[in-house]
Amino acid sequence: MISDFGLCKKLAYGRNSVTCQTGAIGTDGWIAPEMFKPDNKMNRSVDIFSSGCVFYYVLSGGLHPFGDQYRRQANILAGEYDTEKIINSELVTEAKDLIRMMLNPCPSARPSAKAILKHPFFWNREKQLAFYQDVSDRIEKENEDSELLVSLQKDSIPVVRGDWKVHLGSELQDDLRRFRTYKGSHVRDLLRAMRNKKHHYRELPDHVKEALGSVPDGYMRYFSCRFPRLLMHTYNAMASCKREPVFQTYYFQD
Repeated sequence: MISDFGLCKKLAYGRNSVTCQTGAIGTDGWIAPEMFKPDNKMNRSVDIFSSGCVFYYVLSGGLHPFGDQYRRQANILAGEYDTEKIINSELVTEAKDLIRMMLNPCPSARPSAKAILKHPFFWNREKQLAFYQDVSDRIEKENEDSELLVSLQKDSIPVVRGDWKVHLGSELQDDLRRFRTYKGSHVRDLLRAMRNKKHHYRELPDHVKEALGSVPDGYMRYFSCRFPRLLMHTYNAMASCKREPVFQTYYFQD
């Protein structure tokens, strides 16, 4: 049961925090670490921390990121948590990224509620696919040594799993070889292949379309199951472009 609503305090208009004079308030094991500091000021970030614990509780099937009830609050104060037991495999990478931000020991580093709702964890398949296409269009003409491409390629070996081409089904591998050469170690080439096959989906042979599944759900599932780190890697690498008009819908504008 999610409780403690009886302990809540509504912030006056224009205020972002209140001073807590009675010590830490709330259920032991769900209280943000800053609440134990003397003369602390409660602001919205304490709710973000508790929400991060609830997110993990739901996604893990009833577990707590900071452990069992006896060590929980001590682990919170020490900043020791575990996000490795999320059940839904399709959401693991996005969920871990979001929960880790929400559980940041530094209150000012936690995202706002509005920023959380912009996170890729909440995107549907259609928005994921649109993002990949917009990114591929944006980086198509970038030089290999451009800052943007260097960022996209950095630490990408686990993202493409060494060579992304060998992880595709034989139907798509054969189809890709018919038209152009792709570099299996490059994220840009993987995004390009995803974009091109989406653009020419109606022209694909039936057996390739059957392997890929319907657009956008089956299509995105085909790639996300094979490359579960791709979305967050691309999202973080492209953050420098978040103020460009085409990307404003994907990123929180602070």
